[in-house]
Amino acid sequence: MQRISLIGCGLMGGSLGLSLLEHDPDLRIIGWDAADTLEVALRRHAITHAAPSLEAAVQESDLVILATPLHTAIALIEEMAPLLSPGTWVHDLCSVKQPVAAATERFLPRHTWIGGHPMTGSEKAGIRHADAALYENATYVLCPPAGDVDAARYATFQSLLQSTGARLLEMSPRKHDRVAARVSHLPQMLSVLLVNLAAQSRQQDPEVLRLAAGGFRDMTRIASSPFRMWSDILDGNREEAQAALETFAGLLSELSAELRAGSMDAIGDRFRLAEQTRNFIPADSKGFLKPLADVFVFTPDRPGALVELTSTLFQADLSIKDIELLRIREQTGGTFRLGFDTASEAGLAVDALQSAGFTAYRL
Repeated sequence: MQRISLIGCGLMGGSLGLSLLEHDPDLRIIGWDAADTLEVALRRHAITHAAPSLEAAVQESDLVILATPLHTAIALIEEMAPLLSPGTWVHDLCSVKQPVAAATERFLPRHTWIGGHPMTGSEKAGIRHADAALYENATYVLCPPAGDVDAARYATFQSLLQSTGARLLEMSPRKHDRVAARVSHLPQMLSVLLVNLAAQSRQQDPEVLRLAAGGFRDMTRIASSPFRMWSDILDGNREEAQAALETFAGLLSELSAELRAGSMDAIGDRFRLAEQTRNFIPADSKGFLKPLADVFVFTPDRPGALVELTSTLFQADLSIKDIELLRIREQTGGTFRLGFDTASEAGLAVDALQSAGFTAYRL
């Protein structure tokens, strides 16, 4: 698969292109997107060629990768159906799989479709934030091709994706959407509702957000995700998302009844089951929800202290993913919470900051 069409060169598509070309510079990746996006993608070497049209992008390609929102991908599948050469394979990165499967079955019956969902991302969007390491250690769901396919070619395709550092997991479109609704879509909706509840509570208790750090902040970090992205996902997976909400509502009702009755033993069983089950969640790979590793650092109240802190981490080649000023005392200093991608990076940050004279620690 030496000629690849990358349709959509934003964060996900651009990061994929960067990683693929980093591992195999001989690949030919033809990108198609807005002109300004393609200009940046070329400059960053996320693609090797920019196509002026969809037809020019997909003609004679071995593999077409759709790195676009769900509804855009479905529209493109119909549009490019008469443009594809015989034998071209189609792969998509959409977060919902059944609607894409239905579209390819309808419009591309003679082409091999392999659904995909790399479980990684960033709070920032666009080609300028693309990162060749974005897919490293990410679980990457693959929906295996239906029917008889060239086994050697499929193995080559898998190796191509594995070169990014992703961990492949095969799953049917229906199973993917059912699982995603429970561990991605439901947490997103609950996170939004928790913040909505806090917003409503401010009318009676204006101090509520001042106390909403710690666990509340961790549980609601994803509440700031843009609705323009989630609108597509929730609309495309309405049935499974609704089923997940109804199942959760049942559990919530049971817990409410137990609390009302003072059944602490039953509630304790729920806590113990949650603790035991959570221990099975892999700690060394990215998933639907990626927590941050926190470092707490005291910064003295003097000019340039914060610049010194950030410069220390920059010199140590460490990237801060989240920063929050927890408290400040005039003429004394303040305590910051810094979020890092991994526990390893957080440990390195503590070492670097302590070496520079800061008081830094992890809980």
